[in-house]
Amino acid sequence: MAIRVLSAVLGVVLAASAAAAQGVPRLDSYNGVAVRILQSNNAGNVHHIIDPTINQVVGVIRGCPHAHNLTTHPDGLYYYCTNEQQSTLDVFDTRTLQQVMQIPLSARPNKVVVNKKHRKAYVGIRQRTKAGAAVVDVVDLNTNKLVKSIPVLNGVHNTYVTPDDNFVLAGLTDDPPKPGDPTIQVIDPVTDTVVAGITLDGHKQYGRDSHTVRPMSFEAGPDGSTRRMFAQGTGINGIFVIDWARKAVTQMLFPPPLKPWQQNADGIQGGDMHGLEVLPNRSAVWASSRLDSRIYGWTLPDLKYIGSVEVGPTANWMTPTPDSKYMYVAVSGSDHTLAVDLQKLAVVAKIKTGARPARISTAILPLNRVNPSTNTARAQASR
Repeated sequence: MAIRVLSAVLGVVLAASAAAAQGVPRLDSYNGVAVRILQSNNAGNVHHIIDPTINQVVGVIRGCPHAHNLTTHPDGLYYYCTNEQQSTLDVFDTRTLQQVMQIPLSARPNKVVVNKKHRKAYVGIRQRTKAGAAVVDVVDLNTNKLVKSIPVLNGVHNTYVTPDDNFVLAGLTDDPPKPGDPTIQVIDPVTDTVVAGITLDGHKQYGRDSHTVRPMSFEAGPDGSTRRMFAQGTGINGIFVIDWARKAVTQMLFPPPLKPWQQNADGIQGGDMHGLEVLPNRSAVWASSRLDSRIYGWTLPDLKYIGSVEVGPTANWMTPTPDSKYMYVAVSGSDHTLAVDLQKLAVVAKIKTGARPARISTAILPLNRVNPSTNTARAQASR
């Protein structure tokens, strides 16, 4: 079912059916909006904005050194960037691409995620604070102010939001987890408190049964609520499948094994797999493997193996287009972002980006929030 996009006074309001509840909203038409791929470059302070309708860099964000990731304000007003070097959340105007403020955080951040329903950003704080606390920082998106720091068990690598915006997840950094400790903590965004924990267990490797989490993704059910969760673990070239209601691992997904000489162990930083996305139309889940230099797909809901696409050394984070036709893959080993046609299982564009491209996301903006120099008739006419 198509998603309806309305232009509000402050920007974009997505009025979606339950079938659209995913990390990237489902759009069957791009009429009235601009879709942008946000590529942060972890080893630099220049970040690239790609127009997926023409597969070209159409904007550059300067600043936010040692960025962890970029995300977007619910109304399309700002881009948010976690600045690991200065321990701030940097705010950029989506129209001018100029930095408008820096929000001081509790300590060095990692990934930030936006909860649209509750209009808050949740920043995973990798380092403990000066007082020794492990926290997730909460930023009010109406005021761009830090309003709370939620105590968690250990430092946080990645934060995520469930498809219905009812929960926020904090992926913890303790490796290996202590016996009985969760590797993921679940936060209620109404009270901003931890309400549950999840362990990645049931797969024995490195002499242990419990593993540290890396990227995550979610499959929504027919009513838009979370049905299953997918997660990658440190040093594991596979995917944990988790029943959300039970908060329990039910199975593992592994790609066909490659010969050792086909794999790339250089620069993978313990993240054998390090990119995971459920498509907006819920037809498949895709995973990128740094070790294999490939992305792999499985159908939903039956989890049948689709195939792979070789993309290059240290295949990293990914993001789909809202029409579910393409996947954009950050290839950290060659400083490129690749566009993959998911029907043809083929690379269709190779876009030069910055130093060590890593985290990548999809933005949907109202036309009046796009940088004027990039809001071209050519881009609009191609959809």
